[in-house]
Amino acid sequence: MKNKQPKWIMITIASVLGCSIFISQPDALASTLKDLQRDQSELEQKKNQLDSSINKKSSDITEKRTLRDNILAQIQIIDNQIIETKSKVDNILKKINVTSSEIEKLHNSILVLEKKITERDELIKERLRSVQESGGSVSYLDVLLGANSFVDFIDRFSAVNTLMDADRKIIVEQAEDKELHEKQKVLIEDKLTQQEQSRDKLISLKANLDSQKSSKDSLVDQLEEETAKLVEEKNTLEHENEHLDEVSKEIENKIVTEQARLIEVARQAEIANMKKQAEERARQEAIAKRNKDQAVPAPVVSSGTWTRPTTGRFSSTYGGRNIGSGYEFHSGSDIANILGTPIVSAANGIVSYAARMGTYGNVIMVTHSIDGQIFTTVYAHLSAINVSSGQAVAKGQLIGKMGSTGRSTGSHLHFEIHEGPWNGARSNAVNPIRYVSF
Repeated sequence: MKNKQPKWIMITIASVLGCSIFISQPDALASTLKDLQRDQSELEQKKNQLDSSINKKSSDITEKRTLRDNILAQIQIIDNQIIETKSKVDNILKKINVTSSEIEKLHNSILVLEKKITERDELIKERLRSVQESGGSVSYLDVLLGANSFVDFIDRFSAVNTLMDADRKIIVEQAEDKELHEKQKVLIEDKLTQQEQSRDKLISLKANLDSQKSSKDSLVDQLEEETAKLVEEKNTLEHENEHLDEVSKEIENKIVTEQARLIEVARQAEIANMKKQAEERARQEAIAKRNKDQAVPAPVVSSGTWTRPTTGRFSSTYGGRNIGSGYEFHSGSDIANILGTPIVSAANGIVSYAARMGTYGNVIMVTHSIDGQIFTTVYAHLSAINVSSGQAVAKGQLIGKMGSTGRSTGSHLHFEIHEGPWNGARSNAVNPIRYVSF
């Protein structure tokens, strides 16, 4: 929102212009000097009031930064809750899969039993029909007494025993199979009840997970809103300072002179800073060379769709910032660590770019298709690139090493997430903490 020109500034300018009309007249010179002195005194008073307002707004901005830090802490807590809930969901899905497999095996076993029972029933019915057709039950005693000799009697006795044993075995097996059949039907009902309970719990956990994600998105929106307020208040302070610069030509001239001096100071500081950066890079490269045989651990791959791309300190968040060269919009998040720290793909995808690109330095871009939506992740300032364009990569797969190439002041990873294909640093970039836990 554009600030209105303060009334006291307009009065001051009008007074100065009015005085300039009379300054050429010698008789009015003394009066003009008094007017200028009075205007200068009023200007100093207004400046003091503005300084007081600036100090208060600076204090307010500090409080807002504290609020933003608190929101980040809350987001971290919700991220941990989301990871825990996802783990529970995964466990229940595994349990459901195991129970489904057990139910399928029981179904198959019951089908086999039912087939055996049906076939055995037919056999028993057939034997009963044979008995009825022969006029009654078979007299095993008549069979024995009809023997022609003792040897024939022994053979007949053995055959009768075999037939009786077969009948008894058929009846016992039929009873046992029917009992097993009933037990398995009860067991499958229990399994189905367990399955239903697991599904109900899964629905509850998924609803809880959606609620947690919604809370996180709300906090991220609040975080970005607070960041925007900080930028707006900072711009307000800059506009007010510009108004002060426009009030007095004498002050303006002094500022111009001072700026000329500071330009040279800044130029010299830039030269010194570039030299310092070159020395620091050389020092880091020397350290990396000395420690090249020491393995730097890769980040732990978390459950879910996304994982953290590297290990280290979360050094800069998404949004407006000032790193010494004026206000700028930061399109990603920074993670600082030693040169050569492993960088992994944050999700499954295809490498769409892997080379040097302007201020990004050595950069890798990976395109992902997740639940029908396209995302692009960006990994910048790398010291090494371990993949090539067109290569398929898995979540957690090593793709490069941390470095300080491009526009960078030290070894770190600049990480961006774009909702859609990458078509510029800010066009569709979103806050990475919406998807990745830092």
